[in-house]
Amino acid sequence: MKRAALALAALVASTVVLAQQTTQQAPAQRHTGSSSQGQRAPRMSETDKLTLITDCTRQVQAAHPSVAEKEVKAYCEERLKSYLYLSQR
Repeated sequence: MKRAALALAALVASTVVLAQQTTQQAPAQRHTGSSSQGQRAPRMSETDKLTLITDCTRQVQAAHPSVAEKEVKAYCEERLKSYLYLSQR
């Protein structure tokens, strides 16, 4: 079970990183000020969050078909919240 949890965590983390990379602004468009806001990760839109949760749910269910969809979705939502919290620190 620990092995599956680690695999799921890695999957969610890589999915979030991939989505974050695709939503970042081009270097010429970035804010060049020295404020702490410029150092934070860009905020994800609700569409990005929904896409990540949907992708995570689909991938986890494919890897673990015996786990209930409700549990998988709850897991993916919790991992995303955890990641978003950590990325804002």
